[in-house]
Amino acid sequence: MARFQYKAYTAQGVITAGTIVAEGVDAAINALYVSGLTPFETNGIPDQQADRPDRARAVSRQSDVSIWKRELVESNRFNLKELTGFTVELASLTNSGLPLDAAFRIIAGPGAAPKTVRLANELLKDVLAGAQLSEAMARRPDIFPADYRAILSAGEAGGVTGQVLKQIAELLARRLEIRSKITSALVYPIILILMSLVSVTVIVFVLIPSISPIFIDAGLPLPGILSTFADIQENWLSVILALCAGAAAAAALWRSARRNDDLMLTIDRLKSVLPVIGKLIQARDAGGFARALGTLLGARVPLMSAMHTARALVMNRHLNALYAHAIGRVPEGTPLHSAFNEAGLLPAASLRLIAVGEESGQLGAMLMQVANVTETDLQRHIERVVGLLTPILTLAIGGSIGGLIMHVMSAVLSINNLAFQ
Repeated sequence: MARFQYKAYTAQGVITAGTIVAEGVDAAINALYVSGLTPFETNGIPDQQADRPDRARAVSRQSDVSIWKRELVESNRFNLKELTGFTVELASLTNSGLPLDAAFRIIAGPGAAPKTVRLANELLKDVLAGAQLSEAMARRPDIFPADYRAILSAGEAGGVTGQVLKQIAELLARRLEIRSKITSALVYPIILILMSLVSVTVIVFVLIPSISPIFIDAGLPLPGILSTFADIQENWLSVILALCAGAAAAAALWRSARRNDDLMLTIDRLKSVLPVIGKLIQARDAGGFARALGTLLGARVPLMSAMHTARALVMNRHLNALYAHAIGRVPEGTPLHSAFNEAGLLPAASLRLIAVGEESGQLGAMLMQVANVTETDLQRHIERVVGLLTPILTLAIGGSIGGLIMHVMSAVLSINNLAFQ
């Protein structure tokens, strides 16, 4: 048994401290939760008695392992699946009538992942200190994205935090579904690419060194592209260093380009007009804008403030400027659907839904419907593009490997001709 010093919140939100005896850190934390406390700091108390050196060394080793795990293993970063699960659980608890502090204590209860416990306790600490939930999440931008925080902030302003959390959870779940479908669809192309790399590696480092001496002895060069692969095999280290240097230079150029607003605006303009990618980018930003605006209007945020907040979530700089121009037409008396129709940012069907929402006073609900339709179309387009990627890659890789094998076979067959020279 070991002693641990802890700091925890009581059920009334008061910070208390003390010591507890348990078999380990996890057992101590579970015991504190059972007693009605929410620990946010639990540290072992090493035994300093001189007649127990073995136990002191054991405590020291355990402390070293804990530091290793905390720094390298127990990462605080959340992927999309973990963030979705956290948001779904938080939305369910808040919509059931529980206050935020009680919801966080339940999320950080026994059985939760260590980083979920840490995140819940950190948010609980900030909330009990008087911060809004969106403010507490804004202090952790590496976990909660900008659109998450903006929508939540508007929901808090309108007093519908639980409802907004539910909509954010649905948005994250949709994103997770799209990402999962893309990932599953890319498994086969990735396998093709890996197998092609293995084939090229075998040809370059096994087959070519076996046949090249025959041509060298005959005073003839390797035929076709095989001579290029032979040079790569002989100078592979230089090739790797050149590729690494090129990648580093490209990364430095990209970092420099990202600081140039005019250049990034030009790049975003080019991306938005590409035949396939441009439509996907426009649909992504349109769906995010419509969902954010509908959520903000549902939270009773004024129209202009809601539109400016939603526009901040448009990632493409060129499209962001078009949204800003369309929003600037609204105070002049231009209906919302007309302003967006002139900018060409939304399809005709979505504009008709927005027009109906403006006339009936249900603009927020119609915008949410527009977001659902747009995101569904985006998902369908992504699935179609990824579905076409598999046969295209199959043909390209198969043709490349087939051509390379034909060169190798031609070189092997030409050995017979060398024998008669």
